[in-house]
Amino acid sequence: MKRYIKVFKRWFGMLFGKSVFHKTQSKGLFWSKDTIRGYYSDLRHKVTDNNSLDENGVPVNKTNEGKKVYFPIVIFQYGLGSYDLFLETGDDIYKEKFMNIVNWAIANQQENGAWDAFGWCDKEHPFSSMAQAEGASLLCRAFSETKDNKYLDIAKKALEFMLIPVEQGGTAYYDDNGNLLSLEELKKIKTVMNGMIFSIWGLYDYLLCEKDCNFENKLHQSVDSLSKMIPQFDRGYWSNYDFEKRIASPFYHSLHIEQLKVMEELFSDKNFGKYRKVFEKYSNSWISSKRAFIVKAMQKLRSIKDDAVIVE
Repeated sequence: MKRYIKVFKRWFGMLFGKSVFHKTQSKGLFWSKDTIRGYYSDLRHKVTDNNSLDENGVPVNKTNEGKKVYFPIVIFQYGLGSYDLFLETGDDIYKEKFMNIVNWAIANQQENGAWDAFGWCDKEHPFSSMAQAEGASLLCRAFSETKDNKYLDIAKKALEFMLIPVEQGGTAYYDDNGNLLSLEELKKIKTVMNGMIFSIWGLYDYLLCEKDCNFENKLHQSVDSLSKMIPQFDRGYWSNYDFEKRIASPFYHSLHIEQLKVMEELFSDKNFGKYRKVFEKYSNSWISSKRAFIVKAMQKLRSIKDDAVIVE
């Protein structure tokens, strides 16, 4: 019963913006299309809200079983938010927070370039393209700030692992001709829209720092693939979270809109602008919003046993 209560509290926080993980996440304020600066999504609240930090200033989460875990996606977003706060304020305390996360990323990267994102709940499929890319984005900013090539080398290892086929233990799906189809945030769920976009941004960041023909080809392929698959995320009144037809929560629907604003500016793809406007229209419809809320609640009730276990 306690587990169900905790999950319901988590859902409530997610649906109504009361959770630090699910507060409105607008387009970043300090990013540049042409050089490494701030991040593309505004993650500053990840730092300024209450966080449980260890003695090294690294976020620690709890599962619904009360177990403490280090979740790389949360950790890297804390670091990226800290860097934006440093750019905004010039206060070295945020640079220190940023470097604490950079140091954690280096210390916890596996020899093959991976970070264990989900080993605490899924030992068979512990890796995530989103974690790999956000870690790379973090390290690219460390390289930009320090000009130390070691950070770029570690970012490259992270992205090389991200691009390994899922069948070989990585996080990428390819077609029969070797073209990149999708980058997988969660192995049990096929193509999470927000996760694929965060993954694309990792490649984009690296290419702002260093020319790499392989990464450039994969970036173009992934952007083209996302553009073609976006119609499959459209329910006709709201956006889907993933290819499994899970409807997006209000937080993720809003995040899709903000991410598509950035994608449209970065790549000048008309499809990104088209569906950004479609999703905005849904958000502005009272009927669509209420319908989406009801459908989401029903889907959650049916999947409570499989719900993600991080609650704090």
